[in-house]
Amino acid sequence: MYEPNVVQGCDSMVGSIAIIAIIVTAFTTMLGLVKPADTAKYCGAIVGIALVLILIVSVFVGLWSSMSLWQKAVVAVVGFCIWRVWWQRRQPRKKKEEE
Repeated sequence: MYEPNVVQGCDSMVGSIAIIAIIVTAFTTMLGLVKPADTAKYCGAIVGIALVLILIVSVFVGLWSSMSLWQKAVVAVVGFCIWRVWWQRRQPRKKKEEE
């Protein structure tokens, strides 16, 4: 199955961030900032988060590419409406001036 460039780009980016995080964990273990017993836990968490992010992006891109045009339009309208409601709730309410 063909994977769009978005998935490949996200895959490489998440992989690079995970490798950098594992390297930082190794350096902090060598410097004594992280206990050696906790290193495996941190590396496992980093790899787990990276895998979840890659899977989420690939699932959403797969769903989006399998949808018809009208379904994409409905999802876009629903997303826009949710964004508008969220934006209005963040705006401070105007107080009526007492005369």
